[in-house]
Amino acid sequence: MVKKIKKTVKKKTVTVKKKEAPVAKKAETASRKKNVLITGVTGTVGSRLAEALYYDKNVGVIMGVALGAKPYYFNQFDTKRFRYKNLNILKQRDLTNLFLASDFKEAKINTVVHLAFLNRVVSASKEKKTFNTLNVEGTRDLLEKCIESGSVTKFIFKSSDVVYKIRPHNPIYLDENADLNFDTDVDPWIKDRVDADMICQSKLDNRKTNIVILRFSNIIGRMVSSQMNAFFDSPLNFRALGFNPLINLIHMEDVIQAIHLAIRKNVKGIFNIAGADTAPISTFAEINRSRMVSLPEPLLRPSNALLRMMGLTRYYYSVDQDRLKYSLLLDTGKAQKTLGFRPRSHVYFERGVA
Repeated sequence: MVKKIKKTVKKKTVTVKKKEAPVAKKAETASRKKNVLITGVTGTVGSRLAEALYYDKNVGVIMGVALGAKPYYFNQFDTKRFRYKNLNILKQRDLTNLFLASDFKEAKINTVVHLAFLNRVVSASKEKKTFNTLNVEGTRDLLEKCIESGSVTKFIFKSSDVVYKIRPHNPIYLDENADLNFDTDVDPWIKDRVDADMICQSKLDNRKTNIVILRFSNIIGRMVSSQMNAFFDSPLNFRALGFNPLINLIHMEDVIQAIHLAIRKNVKGIFNIAGADTAPISTFAEINRSRMVSLPEPLLRPSNALLRMMGLTRYYYSVDQDRLKYSLLLDTGKAQKTLGFRPRSHVYFERGVA
């Protein structure tokens, strides 16, 4: 009789454990989910990233912020998982209101992907100051809010290879420790990116929020606002006489892959991200069936200005004047080893559009 009673007690104990286990597991899984805030969500990168995260079972709530009404293509998403807010994240008042909002707190945002950045090249001193304030100080204020929040454990900043100083004697492949472009006369488009990149670097050692800086090579694809996209969309492609630099193009799918990996992995630091396709600039022009004209360097700026004045191009020579002479390729060894990033998609051109 004693043996039988012991067996019965043992069976009851096992049964109770089986009932409690799924509840604990469910709570643990929910606590591990990434709740992501995407700034500049209406841009091509932002909207594609939102879609990728929406179908990721490891992501909980996605909050997208941008200027303007909610675009129609976000209506397909369940509002319980995707939430849109119309505000300028680079303005202090809008930023403060966002972090104080009840829906922001309810979403329990723990990851921020900062994509909002004004791309327009400006010449007037007043416009330069305004854009620099929004881009650089806006990035600084957002990062500080994330660190102060105590709930945001990761901040991802989309940077670019334009931050690197291009020199004739540079090694062809630059790693993350290469010199940045601090020239005083550098184009404001580049200066803003260098300044914002440096602000993020200055906070890398903080203990509250892991900061990830992703420096992408030339992003190309449909509806992408980038220098190389504008270059190859132009009716004439000008290059410096006697030069044919190597360039790397990265497909949008690989851009999303890199950001997605940075969200999922427990990492921080700076990572170079490049695409699968590298070739001389003339080769890409040939594939695109573009007409490429070689000009003496002093004629490149006025020729580009003439095309812009005629409304034939959105490309700005002032941003890429060194890139049209010297090669700049990214060493992606760190991203491959730490993030597990490897480019999977090749760019292609169809009737002049990548």
